Amino acid sequence: MVKRSRILRILAIAIIVCFALLFSKVAFRINSERDGLFILHGENGKWLELTDDLTPEDASRLIWAKPLYPFKYEIESLPSDGGQGSVAGNANDPTPEDKLDFHWNKKDGRGFIRNRWKDGSKLVINLGRFRESNGKYSSGIFIGGSLPASDPDYQYLNNEATGMTYFDGKRWFHVWCNVNEGLHSMTQPFMPTYPSNWQFKGSWIRENDGNNLTIESKHSLILAGVPLDFNRQLFYTHGNKYVILTTEITNKGNIPSSIQYMYGDEPWIGNFGSSAGDVGWSEKGLIFTEHDVDVKRKTFIGMFDYGNPLAGETNSFTGIANFLEWDKNDPPNKAYVSNFSGGTMLGLNPIPLTSATNRFIGLQWGPTTLEPGRSLIFTIAVGMADRDPKTGMPIKPKTELNN
Repeated sequence: MVKRSRILRILAIAIIVCFALLFSKVAFRINSERDGLFILHGENGKWLELTDDLTPEDASRLIWAKPLYPFKYEIESLPSDGGQGSVAGNANDPTPEDKLDFHWNKKDGRGFIRNRWKDGSKLVINLGRFRESNGKYSSGIFIGGSLPASDPDYQYLNNEATGMTYFDGKRWFHVWCNVNEGLHSMTQPFMPTYPSNWQFKGSWIRENDGNNLTIESKHSLILAGVPLDFNRQLFYTHGNKYVILTTEITNKGNIPSSIQYMYGDEPWIGNFGSSAGDVGWSEKGLIFTEHDVDVKRKTFIGMFDYGNPLAGETNSFTGIANFLEWDKNDPPNKAYVSNFSGGTMLGLNPIPLTSATNRFIGLQWGPTTLEPGRSLIFTIAVGMADRDPKTGMPIKPKTELNN
């Protein structure tokens, strides 16, 4: 009897040790998405990772998935169809088959907006659904990521359908990647801070009437020892191929803070993973070289998947184009297209846009000094350009900014 009891104790200890070892080698990342159960190959010495959501950056590690549908828990959707999150045009709508749906997780600050047109085309704007290059996950109104794996439009390992993406009825076209945003202190110019490093303080649906959507997210951070608040509002109207973003950065400290804010992307317009074919464009025409925009005279810049003759490219690309527009009364300090983020190369001759993966479109606010209690506020439109049916050239849609 004593021997049996000893064996049982040894067995119990062995089981406990095995479970302890197992749990020490398994990472758990459970949010409030409840989009399913996903088992991934582990990282940083872990054997496995268990999570309830799947970002594009983690999809290549997927071992097993059990997506759930419909969406549950902290999700807010359009209210007009019994909670399914889809709204059809009314009887007086000239396009009654057009639909808008969105899902937003207020607790974790992530979701998406999707507009469907009656011709079968769709525009999807993913928000806060990505993992940054530092390995951290974003929360808030930052363009990037993919649809939840439970969504019928989810495309496993198809990164064309990530960020801001357009479906023409046949295939998905990339419009914007995970947009690169960052704050610099001018006292520490080589130490930028990114949204995934900021404290997420919450998000709210401010308007949701089935046609107009307003979402807000709030964040805080410490920049070179000075506390800052970062607030963002997104405005979207049914049928648009762009969003309006208003950003407010406030000095909450007791000393001045000299800051610089960067917004931009190597958008891989048309085809994910490649800058081939990407050129700049404006109302004056196409831009084949690195170029600084006169922000006081112009109000937008875009990239167009067309082909750059200066890079030996023919005009055999997708024809998809995007744009960034700013308020003419409150422009950024810099707007540019380049072969790298941060600006253009200075020289006697313009540098052709030839980078295979990093043809970049960017905006910059600052350097500017915020006194305690003061804010930097700016508004931009981020979206997909229309196309001239005769020439195939991009046309910027009219927005609320500069009418």
